[in-house]
Amino acid sequence: MKVDKYPHYLFGHLSWSPRPDVASNTAEFKLIMAFRRDFFNGSGADGYPVRGDKILDTVGGSSLAFGDGVFTGMLRFLVVDDNEQENWILCRALDPSTQNPTILHTYSEAVDPYTGEPWQAGVQSCYRIGGPEHVNNPEGSYRLVTLVDFLTLNSSPVAIAPVTVNAPCNAIFSFPIAAVDPDGDDLTCRLATGVEASGFAGGFVQPGPPHAPNPLTVDAETFVVTWDTAGTEPGQLWSYQIVVEDGKTRVGVDALIRIIEHSGEPPRFYGPDGTLTAKVAVPFSVDIAADDEDDEIVDVKCVNLPQWASLEIITPLPSREAAARITGTPEFVDRGMHAALVIFTDNHGNQAISSLIIDVDAGAIMQFHPCQGA
Repeated sequence: MKVDKYPHYLFGHLSWSPRPDVASNTAEFKLIMAFRRDFFNGSGADGYPVRGDKILDTVGGSSLAFGDGVFTGMLRFLVVDDNEQENWILCRALDPSTQNPTILHTYSEAVDPYTGEPWQAGVQSCYRIGGPEHVNNPEGSYRLVTLVDFLTLNSSPVAIAPVTVNAPCNAIFSFPIAAVDPDGDDLTCRLATGVEASGFAGGFVQPGPPHAPNPLTVDAETFVVTWDTAGTEPGQLWSYQIVVEDGKTRVGVDALIRIIEHSGEPPRFYGPDGTLTAKVAVPFSVDIAADDEDDEIVDVKCVNLPQWASLEIITPLPSREAAARITGTPEFVDRGMHAALVIFTDNHGNQAISSLIIDVDAGAIMQFHPCQGA
């Protein structure tokens, strides 16, 4: 089902890290967002954007506010992933000054001098996807916020979720959020409040009451989201936001759940055990696989795959067993942590999802946490 009507925002995540090598009190922001694909022109065969294209968000006028009275103005974005079938593009915001896919900003002080609290940087707009299929927050406001504090030189966590994840109706459904902390801090997560997710009291409702009997939950330690979808109907879209915290700062990841018919069982995911290592300038490769006992796997995707890596589907699809390979050679600028998700989908829309954490040149690069789709 295409999300091809009404306002265009589907997904968002904002993170940051200190850059003392550039200047004191300087932060490097990474803003990743997903929009309706068919609103923008691009180089795809159908005239819409594909990976590598650049767009200007003239609908929502997405602008990063640094919290000190300075704004970026309307942002341009680099498309890092696209999904023609689901009609979305995943994009990274470009610095207006350099056109790099990270945004630099220097603050006057380590914290807000008027409050003594961390700076609060964020994006806010009023263009969530709408239409009758979006149940809980149609055409509502969205907000992505992170806390910036230079007293500890602490980076924020990084998190990723599927842009849209398929959930069978009238079933207990689970999927993981991929989250990592560049400083190695212990992380916890929780559901965002209405103000955190929208900017307004009463401006956002998580999946569940009053629109469905059972509330969405997230395990604070495992980052597994669970929802008993009783009372939902196929075709519905539900928006949610998860907050990930490291004790010093926090970030939100905001995305969608799509309700599908409850038919069959999801694929089962198989990833490598233990730890793998990637090195700068050294070719990297890892195989991943899934099987499906009662259906055929028809698609394999990796959400937020690093720019230096590519995904190759090894097994001809559709197939009861599917294998794929992630390959690439990271460069010096790619050092550090990266969070992604691998998704196997069968012909009924059931999915197996696993988080993928990559730390280039910094030890353990990959940890798989399989979680079946229902």
